[in-house]
Amino acid sequence: MTLRWDLDFLQSLWRPLPLEEGRTAEALRWLSAEGSGFGIEKIFVEPHLAQRLGVEAGSIRFQGCRAARHDDHIHMQVGK
Repeated sequence: MTLRWDLDFLQSLWRPLPLEEGRTAEALRWLSAEGSGFGIEKIFVEPHLAQRLGVEAGSIRFQGCRAARHDDHIHMQVGK
């Protein structure tokens, strides 16, 4: 049993969009390199996705909370 809420029953309401790997990878690279100047402390993304996109940085993390999937979106932690 898991408390992870994938909300599979809602997925049919949206049309499937392919991942734009180049743009997403560049966004993650920019957020991890320049984002700290804008207060971005952490970027949460699924490990398999970061690996697939070829991005690594200390600020790129796996949330690991099992509350929601993170392979179709990105979370960021912004500080003061």
